[in-house]
Parts: sequence; C-alpha cells; structure tokens
Amino acid sequence: MLIRFTVENFLSFKDEVEFSMVAGRTRQHEDHIVNSGSCNGPKLLKTAVIYGANASGKSNLIKAMAFAKDLIVRGTRSKQNIATQPYRFDLKSRHMPSVFQFDFRCNDHTYTYGFKVDKERVHEEWLYELSSNSRSMIFERETDSHGNTVISPGGLPYTPEQDEQFFRFVATGTRPNQLLLTESLERNVSYFEAIADWFREKLVLVFPDTRPAGIEIAFMNDESFQDQFIQLVKLFDLGIESIKLEDFDFESEHRLPPEVKQQISQDIRELSVDPDSRAIIQIPDLNILVILNDNQDIISKKFKTLHKVTGSDSFERLELTEESDGTQRIFEIIPALFDLLSRDHERVFVIDELDRRLHSMLSYKILELFLSRSEHLRSQLIVTTHEVGILDLDLLRRDEIWFVEKNSLGESTVYSLEEYHPRYDNDIRNGYLSGRFGAIPLLPNRRNLELRG
Repeated sequence: MLIRFTVENFLSFKDEVEFSMVAGRTRQHEDHIVNSGSCNGPKLLKTAVIYGANASGKSNLIKAMAFAKDLIVRGTRSKQNIATQPYRFDLKSRHMPSVFQFDFRCNDHTYTYGFKVDKERVHEEWLYELSSNSRSMIFERETDSHGNTVISPGGLPYTPEQDEQFFRFVATGTRPNQLLLTESLERNVSYFEAIADWFREKLVLVFPDTRPAGIEIAFMNDESFQDQFIQLVKLFDLGIESIKLEDFDFESEHRLPPEVKQQISQDIRELSVDPDSRAIIQIPDLNILVILNDNQDIISKKFKTLHKVTGSDSFERLELTEESDGTQRIFEIIPALFDLLSRDHERVFVIDELDRRLHSMLSYKILELFLSRSEHLRSQLIVTTHEVGILDLDLLRRDEIWFVEKNSLGESTVYSLEEYHPRYDNDIRNGYLSGRFGAIPLLPNRRNLELRG
C-alpha cells in the first residue's frame, strides 16, 4: 500500500510537495481505513480524489510517479541521459536535480525508497525499512561528479552474509546513470524482488490514453472474469444485456491494410512453432484477437455488445467501436475495478482523469462501488478529476479529498481538505466552486475582456 509520495523540482513542482494516504483525525467513514499491519503503524486510506484547475499540476503529480516507476523498472542504457524534467521557470532550478520518494507497505514490511537525479547521474539514493519507532538503513548511495559510487554502511536484513557481500560488489559496479535498486534487480540480488514487484506490478498508473491489454484474452480464457465483467457492465446501466467474443473474418477487416494483415499472418505462424504454445496477437485499437487454431487456420475474434430490440426476442449486436465514448471508457476502467476488488491481488491504482468521457453519476458510482466492496482488501484507488459531484462527504472523508493549485509563478502545491477542517454538514461542493479551497480556474470578469475579431 502507498503511504506517501513526495516530489521536488519536477515539472511544475519547484519545492517539495507531499501526497499522503495516511488517515487524518476525522472519524467519519472509518470503514475507509486499512490498518497498516503494524500495531503502531499508520492507518491508511483506501482512496483519494485529487482536484485542480486545468494545468494546475494534478496530472503532473501522476507523471512524477510514472517517471520514478519507469526509472526503477526499466532503468537506463549505458551513457543514456536520464529523462528528468526539472522546474523550468527558475534558472537555478533548471540545473538542480529532481527528488522522488515513496513510503510504502510491501509484504508486511514498511519501506522508504527515494533518489535524487539529474540528466547525467543519480546524485543520491536511499532505502530504509521502517518500524514503529525506528528506521533501519538498507543502503545509502552517493555518486560524485566523476561517476564514483559510494555506499554508506547498512545491511540487507534477513539474508545470508554472502548475499550482502554480492550486493556490495554490485553496488560498486553500478553506472552513474543507473539506480542501484534497478542494477540489483538486473543482477539478481534476491532481497529486492518483493520491492521490485511492488513498483512493477502493484503500483498501476492509468493515463487517459492508456488502453488495457489482455481484456479479450482474459474474457476468452477465464469464465470468472467473463461473468464478473458482464455483471459490472450491467451495474453501470449502459443498456447492454450481454457481451460476446465472436468470430469474424479477419481478411474482411477494412481498417487493416493488406500488408499489415500479411505481416500479422506471418508473425502468428512464427509464434506457433512451439507445439505446446497457442499464439495470440492482440490489436488493442481495434479490439481484435488473431488466433491460430489447432488446424493452423487463422481465426479472429472481437467484442460484440448485445442490446434488446423492442418488439422482438432478438438482440442487436454492436461492435465496441460503435458504442458511445462513455461506454468505451467504462470498458477501459472495468479491468482496473476487477483487479482492485480481487482478494488475490493488492494494487495501488492511480487513474488520471477518471471522469474523462464519463457522466458524473458514473464517476460517483465507480468510487462508491470500490469503497463499498473493499472492506477486507488492501488495495487503493487514487484518481484525479474535475467532477465536483464526487465532492460529497456522504461518499468521501475530508482527508480523502486533495487539491493541486498553481501560483502566478507556475509553481504547483498539493494540500488536503483536511487542512480546512470543514464541518461535516457543510456543502463542500459549493465551497470549492466559490474558491474557498482554491484549486479552481481564476477567470477574469467578462467586462474586462476586449475581444477583437
């Protein structure tokens, strides 16, 4: 679970800002709180909703998480620049490193991991394990201007001595532009596998242009996923009675040029050289699966939604691309909900622009559904939105509502509604729209505007 995230000197964040999932003092919706696992550990929130005007920096907060995750998971190549983006509207900041830090729970352990980087090198990197009243250094790393890496004394708890010796050997050979955590993973230092899995698998970032992969494959191979997917679609009252993954003639797909079809046919046959494997190629933009069957014939499948026809027992079948933008968006979000509500997984889903192409009631319903069905789960849902209909203390706690605001210098700040201590019976929606909490567009009086044709 995510405890907090801090970032400094990245995109619109000049000074350090902190986003926290630690529960505040409010006593409402106590079922929204998950105990961290330690009797003295922080109580954590299941969800957070982040508001802000256009270009305020709320998406930049998610981009900061994404940048840090990508650097950890993918790493860098030799002599490759690190693609950091420091705050640009201050000459000093342009030449200063960016700083990122995550506090998180992983396999009943609590860690603080962070790093300071510029385009050329990792200036500093640190990893601590936290307990109720202390923190134990696992490593601290510094890289000087000559590319020399210095590791401060620490230790890998619960590991044989030879593993720790190997880690120190790996540390001395880490490139200046590579994170030590990433290098340790590439060199199979086993202690960091669970930490890597948290960043790689459990922290899931969804941007407006993100298209979930594998929906059709899961729908075809997993009856439980298929049934629950259909139930969720019906829950959102989209007018869809059922969903089928139906065969169709791949060669008749006019949206694919002949040369692309030929290449797909060639690729799928090459993938099927292994007799024990079943080759499947997914074309996400067209919601198409291309499969080589047991007879070595190419078959294709695509989603069809079934709608009732008035005065008939039959159904009208529509391709997903024929459905409304809002319905297509729901199809994109449902896999995240399915994953969040699964007892077999622990996830931190961060969705930028939850309300994009969605009716306000659907945005509300998504959060309500997650909160009502996540009583015994340790997953978290964090979203950015403009949808003021969610500003409802019957749905959310004060400490679950966050704002991002940009000042006249282009600097973004992050703060919680908890700082304002509004009364439970206050209309926070009207308070937000009237500017009481900030983080809204400041529009000039139309009488002061002189528009010329």
